[in-house]
Amino acid sequence: MHYICLLEEHLNPIHMRQLYSICFASHDEVMFRDESDYNMFTNLMAVAAFRTKTELLADAIMSTHVHFALMADDPSQFVASLRQSYGRYFNHKYSRKGRLGPKGFYQDVCIGFRHKLQLVCYILRNGLHHGQCATAFGYRHSTIGSVFNRDMGRQQSPIITSRAEIQAWLPRGADFPDTFYMNDQHVLMRESFMEIGTLESSFFSTARNFMYQMNRITDEFWINEQLEDKGKEELVTLFNVEKAFDRKSVEMMLVSEKGTKYNPSIPNDTEVCQIIDRDLISKGKSASIYSLSDAQRQKIAVQLQKEFKIPKYRAYRCLALPLA
Repeated sequence: MHYICLLEEHLNPIHMRQLYSICFASHDEVMFRDESDYNMFTNLMAVAAFRTKTELLADAIMSTHVHFALMADDPSQFVASLRQSYGRYFNHKYSRKGRLGPKGFYQDVCIGFRHKLQLVCYILRNGLHHGQCATAFGYRHSTIGSVFNRDMGRQQSPIITSRAEIQAWLPRGADFPDTFYMNDQHVLMRESFMEIGTLESSFFSTARNFMYQMNRITDEFWINEQLEDKGKEELVTLFNVEKAFDRKSVEMMLVSEKGTKYNPSIPNDTEVCQIIDRDLISKGKSASIYSLSDAQRQKIAVQLQKEFKIPKYRAYRCLALPLA
């Protein structure tokens, strides 16, 4: 049997609230076109969590979807607050209209400790599963870079602690506690607004076990460990955590998990968006793909495929074009 660091009775009182698996997506259209979009989403995520009294344990912000493990009485309040504020930002920046992504979102309650551990591990490893890095630690837009920082030799000091300076990078009138602080990129550090201490002590206990869990291969042992939980809740697997993807896509995630297929020379969605926004949209005519006609975007999609060898599905979602 594989080693489990803590049992249910050792969990902090904070876990008396329900732990939810949350995911919302926009698969036909990227949600983040450049680094500043990811940064703003992170800041708005912190504000929404504080406003709705939501305790965030883990997150992974991907180009077309976002995962959370969080504790709340009603997670829909957090999701609505975050999606509305980020949607306003995105629409204003890119001269866009309408909701960003479908109206609904996926949620599920996680009860057993081993189920919770599996969920948290899948979320922290999401960048690896989607082929964005060679190891889970290489993905920046995730809680994984904020866990056991001192033990991992990568502790960062807060750069910005002034309320006035922090406020300048948040929506006007946003309420936030004095404990928030930012890095030199004006991004709120997850250590200041997420339950990192609970994540470390209640789920992993030590940095060594954390590294072990982040490098495990998904196999029958993780299934068997969940079967030791009391109750009959659904097993946490990639197939139900990533319900928005088809089976073939999830199987590719399991291949990516091994780290042997990662190719840094292949542009990711953000890099493709930057090719479009900086190089392929005529300067002076339009600053956004949303100002272009479908025919103009189709032309750019063909150019991306021919000149840059970008797969059709990636070109289309970076141009907000539905695949036929």
